[in-house]
Amino acid sequence: MQIFDRYVTRNYLRFCLLTAVAFLGMFTFMDLLARVDDIPLSRAAVGLTTSEIIHYYLINMVFLLFQFLPYILLIAGIGCVTQLLRKREWTPMLSAGRPTWRSFTPIFICALIIATSVSMFREAVIPQLLPQHESIQRKLQNHREWRPADLWVRGEGAQRLHAQSFIPGEPAIITGLEVFASSKFGSDSRVWADSAKYVDSEWQLQGGIKTDSKGETPVDVFEAEGFSPEDLLRSYFVRNRPLDLNSESYKTLLKYDPGHRQAETYMWSARTLPFVALVLLVLGLSTSLNLGRVSSKEGIARGLLMCALFFVAELLFRDMGVRGAVSPWLAATAPVSLFAGVSLWAFSRTPS
Repeated sequence: MQIFDRYVTRNYLRFCLLTAVAFLGMFTFMDLLARVDDIPLSRAAVGLTTSEIIHYYLINMVFLLFQFLPYILLIAGIGCVTQLLRKREWTPMLSAGRPTWRSFTPIFICALIIATSVSMFREAVIPQLLPQHESIQRKLQNHREWRPADLWVRGEGAQRLHAQSFIPGEPAIITGLEVFASSKFGSDSRVWADSAKYVDSEWQLQGGIKTDSKGETPVDVFEAEGFSPEDLLRSYFVRNRPLDLNSESYKTLLKYDPGHRQAETYMWSARTLPFVALVLLVLGLSTSLNLGRVSSKEGIARGLLMCALFFVAELLFRDMGVRGAVSPWLAATAPVSLFAGVSLWAFSRTPS
């Protein structure tokens, strides 16, 4: 790595850090201001503690990072390039004959490494952080404990589980359990119980009864693949916060429900996250770089406009994928492919 590459890398990483702190700090402060009245009410109603509030905002900053990372990398790239242009530190390299794309290579490599690392981190921590975030958020917003209700879970084969109320924890508890199973041979069955407790990878039933072609028989234990507490939580989040799940969660949903178009569309979207950050960065830099003929403010405005256009295109294609107008794979990859083409075209027209 040459001296100029190291210099650009240091400047870009510094702008990434400053932009991330600005984004996360601003949105955290705004959210805290919006909850000034909710916090005392939650303390009185459900005993919300200060440690839980701190824990919530730490987790919330992680979710904000996942959400705004492409835009953080874009704005950091624009800020880095415009500063180098304003100080005329870019001119000697371009005058020496170095291509523009080669001068930007350290920025692109850093952005791709950061986006890939954050995407891998997201895949690993989402299953643990999401229930914690939702639990405290419900205390803040609704001033009561988090109790998912009316959950439907699809299991292996043609089995369906319905929980009137679900209490996550150790052990997890279901109130009002019903399990329906059917087969092509007509051997339908039903299990219901007043409550169930998850112990040693099985549901221990209270007042459990099984009904099938042989009649009704008492049952104390129920066990079936796809009906663990994690599966019930996944069912809740796919209904209430589908965009926050990771690709492994979508893959598990598709295992039991191959026709779940929303899960398939979002699974492919989650896999394209690192490329989204890179495409927006290339497009933003190509539209903001005019070798000093444009101000840094105008460059940032152009970059934000590109973000907005991509966001609209992503929403439209994702909605079409969920509705079945296009295939889930196309719905997830089309915005990235379209803007990648536009960014390469725009970048080829930048001065060198």
